[in-house]
Amino acid sequence: MTNDLDLDLQLKQAFDDRLGRFDVATRRRRSRPWRVLAVGIAAASLTLGGAAFAADVNTIAAANGAECAHVFAKVQLWVQSHAGDSTARHQVSGEHHLIIATEGACQH
Repeated sequence: MTNDLDLDLQLKQAFDDRLGRFDVATRRRRSRPWRVLAVGIAAASLTLGGAAFAADVNTIAAANGAECAHVFAKVQLWVQSHAGDSTARHQVSGEHHLIIATEGACQH
């Protein structure tokens, strides 16, 4: 590791010994902009989709008089409204037991 231009071989050897103890820094791979964009679009889609689903569940629950029901009752109403005829999505017939069970929880 020495060459003819080194003036002090002992000093050069001391520096080489000290510097030899350090690891060479590795370069970190940069994330590609399209990956960041794809993750951002996926996160925004999931967030907006979840908000739209929650709004639809609450709308159907309110149309059936169960706006103060717990989440599972609202989702059950939503599932039952979407399992039947697509023309009658906002009024689920025969769900009075859910409405009666949740009327006590609603404090106006």
